[in-house]
Amino acid sequence: MAQRFFFVDLSKCFGCYGCVAACSNANGTPEGVFWRSLHKLPPESGSSALRWLSLACNHCENPPCVAACPSKALVKREEDGVVLHLEDRCLGCRYCQMACPFDAIRWDAEAGIISKCHFCHERLEAGREPACVETCFAGAISQRVVEDDESIELSREVPGFSPGSGINPSIRFVTGEEKQVFRRENSFPPTILKVETSGD
Repeated sequence: MAQRFFFVDLSKCFGCYGCVAACSNANGTPEGVFWRSLHKLPPESGSSALRWLSLACNHCENPPCVAACPSKALVKREEDGVVLHLEDRCLGCRYCQMACPFDAIRWDAEAGIISKCHFCHERLEAGREPACVETCFAGAISQRVVEDDESIELSREVPGFSPGSGINPSIRFVTGEEKQVFRRENSFPPTILKVETSGD
C-alpha cells in the first residue's frame, strides 16, 4: 500500500512554532490542544546552536492506536495510509492514547473524545498542502506519497525520536548531511487571493 510520509529537515527548522500555530488554527483545536509539537534537541557535536524537532501523528504503517481502538474509530485509509479519527464512533476510552508510543493523540476534555492530526486530508483533497507544510517559513516540513516499491534514503531516527519496533512511523528526517530531495511543490508564502469588493 502506498503511504503518505512527513519529511522533516532538522538543518532548516529554527523553532518559530509556525507549524504548531498553523495546525491549531486550520483545524480549530480547543485551547491548549495541539496536534503538532516542537521539541528542543541538544546541539550537534562542536556546535552551540540548538536544533528543533517538529512532530505530529506519524500515520504509522502498523499503527498501534488503530489496533487498540475497540470501536473502530481510528482507521487507516487505503489510498495513502493516513490514519483518520471518526468522531461519531469514538467512545472516549483513550486506549489509543495509551497505545501510541509517540504521544501523538490528544484528549479533548470538552468533547469527551480524543483528537489527532489527520494530515489535513481535506486540504490534500482540494490540492493544497497540510497547514504545517504550507506555513513553514523555512521549508523544513514537506510531505508526499511514497509508493510500495520505493526506498527512502533518509534517517529513521534522530535524538528525541525512535521509530520503535515493527510500527514503522511514516516520517523521515534530513539532518543536514543528506540532500533534501522531497521539497514542497508550492513556495512560501502561499498565494494571496485578491478579493473583489463592490462599492456602494
